[in-house]
Amino acid sequence: MTTTRHRTALTAAVAGVAGACLGVGGVSLALWSDSATLGGTVAAGYQSFAVGAPGATVPAPTGTAVRTVGPQEAAKLVRDGELAVPVQVDSVSQGNKGLHYVVSPPEDWGSGVFGSADIALFPVASPRDCRTEVLSPQSLPEPSGLESTPVPSTYSTSTGPVTEHWCLYASHDGAPEVGEYANTARVSARPPEGPVVEAEDTWDAVVVARLDPAAEPVHAITFTSTTFRPGEQP
Repeated sequence: MTTTRHRTALTAAVAGVAGACLGVGGVSLALWSDSATLGGTVAAGYQSFAVGAPGATVPAPTGTAVRTVGPQEAAKLVRDGELAVPVQVDSVSQGNKGLHYVVSPPEDWGSGVFGSADIALFPVASPRDCRTEVLSPQSLPEPSGLESTPVPSTYSTSTGPVTEHWCLYASHDGAPEVGEYANTARVSARPPEGPVVEAEDTWDAVVVARLDPAAEPVHAITFTSTTFRPGEQP
């Protein structure tokens, strides 16, 4: 979890690599074909990496995907004071190639709504664990690494994805203070008869930034996957 305020080698003979993408069961899978002597096992199969909203992931043939938040989410954050965005990651890697990915939130959330919010990004067991009804700033998990290895490098022919979930949680308690203002007023008056009457009053106020959710830029959370062979570090 990250919180911000304003996340040796085996010798192989390569037989060939096909860069085509195949549609299998509604999911785009990148075809790869490697030949290696691994205890009599030949590594060959499909690899897929898809990221998106729960039940609506989008394949990333390049291995890199983004999940964005922008004006719509900023408006909800200002209106409700908190926001929870679940993210689903589906991973497939056949043969003797494992799959590892890293989650990278924005380095700078800017000076808008998200820049003035408290933000956390962390893994969850299911989308139901990423709801404002069950989360609060006090209930967030302890910080952990923003990476995962959903598919080990043990031999596999499975076409079903390994599904994992992440949660972006933000809380917002109002626009940030940018200064203070103080003023004093004095008045005096002389009645027709009697001494001069004087009065004084002082007031102050806190100046806050003006935040416009409609002007919020789009922020990208990047998911970058890599593959690795037995004996290699993910």
